Amino acid sequence: MNPSLRRRLLARSALVHARSPLALDALASVLLPLDRARALPAQAYTDEEVFAFERRALLGASWTCVGRERDVEAPGAWRRAEIAGDEVVVLRGDDLDLRAFYNVCRHRGAPLATEAAGRCRQLVCPYHGWTYSKAGHLLDAPHTNEGFDRASFGLISLRLATWQGFVFVTADEAAPSLETAMGEVPPWLVSTDLRHLRRGGEARWETAANWKLLVANFQESHHFTRVHPSLERLTPTARATSHLGEGPWLGGVMAIERDTVSTSGTLLGRPRLVADTTPRVYDALLFPTWLTSLQPDYFLAYRLEPRGAARTGVAFDVFFHPQAKDAALADVLGFWETVNAEDRAICEAQQRGIASAGFVPGPYTRADEGVHAFEQRVARRHLA
Repeated sequence: MNPSLRRRLLARSALVHARSPLALDALASVLLPLDRARALPAQAYTDEEVFAFERRALLGASWTCVGRERDVEAPGAWRRAEIAGDEVVVLRGDDLDLRAFYNVCRHRGAPLATEAAGRCRQLVCPYHGWTYSKAGHLLDAPHTNEGFDRASFGLISLRLATWQGFVFVTADEAAPSLETAMGEVPPWLVSTDLRHLRRGGEARWETAANWKLLVANFQESHHFTRVHPSLERLTPTARATSHLGEGPWLGGVMAIERDTVSTSGTLLGRPRLVADTTPRVYDALLFPTWLTSLQPDYFLAYRLEPRGAARTGVAFDVFFHPQAKDAALADVLGFWETVNAEDRAICEAQQRGIASAGFVPGPYTRADEGVHAFEQRVARRHLA
């Protein structure tokens, strides 16, 4: 193995196995039964040292959704993404295999890809012109000395796997396979064909809040009455039920008062994705950062990109049946534009409050069972 690469992998291993900065008693209190447990301390949301630990020991050691196979169908097609605070490039090779590489030139560290997506014959560093094949091999390194070993300076790859047309990457060479890591997938995601859905809308933004606050917000609905009155009218929190197991999936089901969740509450001709004629919302988190919501006629996916203790990128996509008419999509997209803005505002306000000297972790309520289950998984990773 190349010595510099070996040093990098050893440094990553040391970080993965480092001790959590959080106090043992604070973590243990999260693991108590719901009626006696206390939430994570403020440090878990505000401390960059905690974020650095989670970046390697939790986020980098997990499988992260970075997009869809259909986004990189043709040879040479590539798409930039983030995993555990690092930029990666997902690239389709001439052999039609998908690969993932760190978006870093092996010469002086400049990013190879500066746009969101594209197509190339080769990857060329915009700084000094080092050139790599679509398989990651170094082809040209201008001004290097005679005898320079190009084979030792190929791009550093990450493990990649696919599921239901979505692409997942992990930085952990020792992680179990994606299939094993996923465990028992919620039945509604097993029975629904997500592979052939078409993207009808997308948005990208950054929220000034810790990534765990965004997940916790997704895990409960009792904030609907005050934050999302439009959602509360369509999906009353009193009719929500949680599906909590021991694996990486945490889910919930909510009854819909109308035909679907949209501005009009009607399908407007959009084909159904779910055979169940009783309108329901099926939410599922794949721990730690992929949030999904299966609606009667569309599928929402949020990819969280943690960037700092109080910075989280969000990649939001809405997928519809291939036969859904473009004119019928705005009814859904406009609704979620409003809801997403409401969530962003309340999470940022919560981040400011948690950073206050007046914050002391409080108890969980009966409606916080999904949040508790998520934070227990976080606490176990810290304790491990």
